[in-house]
Amino acid sequence: MITAATNSRLSRRVLWGIILLYILPGLFARAPWTPDDAVGFGQAYTLMNKPFSEWAMTFIGDRMYAEDGLLAAWLSALLGLLAQTLGAPLNWIDDAMRLGNVLWLIVAGWAIWNTTYRLARRAELQPEDPFGNAPTRVDYARAVADASVLCFISTLGLLVRSHFQVPEIAELAGISLLLLASVRSLDRPIGAGWMLGWGIAIAFFARGWSHLIPFLGMLLVSSSTHPSLRFGLLRRLGRAGLVSGSLILLWFIWLISQAKGNVWWDSWNHWNYTRFLILDPEESMTLDKLKITLKNLAWFLWPTLPLAAWGIWRYAKAFSEPAIRLPLAGAAAGILVLIITNPADEANYLPLIAPLSVLAAIGLSTLRKGLTSLIDWFALLWFTFAAALVWLGWSAATFGLPEKMARNFEKLSPGYIPSLSIIEISVALLATAAWIRLVIWRTGKSSSAGALWRPLVLSSGGITLIWLLLMTLWIPRIDYAKSYAPVALHIKAKVEQMAAADSTNEACVGDFNLSFPQRAVLEYHSQVKFVHSPAPEKFKQCDYLLMGDSSRTGMKARMRFEADHSQTWKEVWQGGRNSDRKEKLFLFKREVGQKIAPAAN
Repeated sequence: MITAATNSRLSRRVLWGIILLYILPGLFARAPWTPDDAVGFGQAYTLMNKPFSEWAMTFIGDRMYAEDGLLAAWLSALLGLLAQTLGAPLNWIDDAMRLGNVLWLIVAGWAIWNTTYRLARRAELQPEDPFGNAPTRVDYARAVADASVLCFISTLGLLVRSHFQVPEIAELAGISLLLLASVRSLDRPIGAGWMLGWGIAIAFFARGWSHLIPFLGMLLVSSSTHPSLRFGLLRRLGRAGLVSGSLILLWFIWLISQAKGNVWWDSWNHWNYTRFLILDPEESMTLDKLKITLKNLAWFLWPTLPLAAWGIWRYAKAFSEPAIRLPLAGAAAGILVLIITNPADEANYLPLIAPLSVLAAIGLSTLRKGLTSLIDWFALLWFTFAAALVWLGWSAATFGLPEKMARNFEKLSPGYIPSLSIIEISVALLATAAWIRLVIWRTGKSSSAGALWRPLVLSSGGITLIWLLLMTLWIPRIDYAKSYAPVALHIKAKVEQMAAADSTNEACVGDFNLSFPQRAVLEYHSQVKFVHSPAPEKFKQCDYLLMGDSSRTGMKARMRFEADHSQTWKEVWQGGRNSDRKEKLFLFKREVGQKIAPAAN
């Protein structure tokens, strides 16, 4: 039972400490990682090198990229320009860009906290009070809201993607605002429309309309069928339409005024449309895909999903109440997104996190002591074991002990030379000591023994610990395996060497059969001008051409290229990342008899 004596609010310093330790590690001191992180970076980096008047659509280099959205790329580009203006080195630009994730996560967390706080103050969610010693509504609501933020950052699937430069984090912030605006309509039925409009705009510009439509539809149905939510609905929608519609219309006018703007618009809408795999009978949900989806849900949304399921079950008789009805509508919209889009894409699971975090926190007040202990012991044993594995892996990778594990690391990242960093080791030791202290506090007796958020402290602290250890002890090796920087520098040196021999002032390289992530990171790290070459036989801009291929596809692209263009292009270099022996890059030089004639003065 929740009482005024046992109910306590989580210290703001502790809460913000956990949030910052969760967000900041992994954003810095590394290169953009392929594939998704590199694509987001490539969009922003290309915008950085364009005038603001051309920011209405996204490219990666000179290649149109009509997928995802614009908002995350806009913010990242602005942060990159700010770092550049302040004189930051080139290899710090991508670190500065990833700071945009901090803003989106804080917006999402703020919206989830306020959504839960407003719902938990309502009469239908107040704990039973047979003896008159229950906490006040405000104190209880604050404790539940604190628990919702811990649920949010404890979600396993959010951990890695929240540190990548990907648009779905901005979309999550927009969807969280949509949910908050729907809840605000209970006490501010008209004014909530402005926030609803901003939530729509953020979600739309973050990742298009294919996720936005199901969420708007489910929230609209939920609101229009309840008298408390139906009041002022039309005026609320009018204000939301005014905000979001005005922003979208201004962007559309800006877009179509650009060269290739119509092409980008058509391609982007086609991408949104094709995300509805349910429209394709061969790609729609099957029993096998349903099994995969359920497995992914189980780990991606742990521990939020089981806690939310518990809350839904415990409040089954209150489905008609807005406090359960609205977050449940959001969760239903998230499930609908998975059914009609691609359940294999992790990005499609993120919209579920906001409503499930709210439902999970609401259900905590009814959690039995045995279940609370089970969650605690599972988190304690699992994260302690995982932390020990991380330290053991670091020992194997650094000192070669144990030998069998060390050999496995060498296979994953051959050629890596380990080094010791006193700062990183010190941070890892402090994090481990903090975990031990947290475990002692949680398993001991304290004044917060009955606090609602207490069962989630070990889960959120444990996931923060593991991430912090990985991003201190393992990040040099991970970055070595994922980064294209060494390959790009080899390409740069080779091109500059040949250009100097040919007395060419500014050499450019044709981009043929390179993926978008490869193009983004190779151009950034090498600082060589790339020009897209969809058809080598018609490519006349550059004397050098870089081609990508893989033994996974039998090197078919390279064999076709050699068969068709061996008279025009000569291979001068080949290489790739040591961590991926199947992926290869080939640099070609135009034959002397096929040289481009210099332009007349």
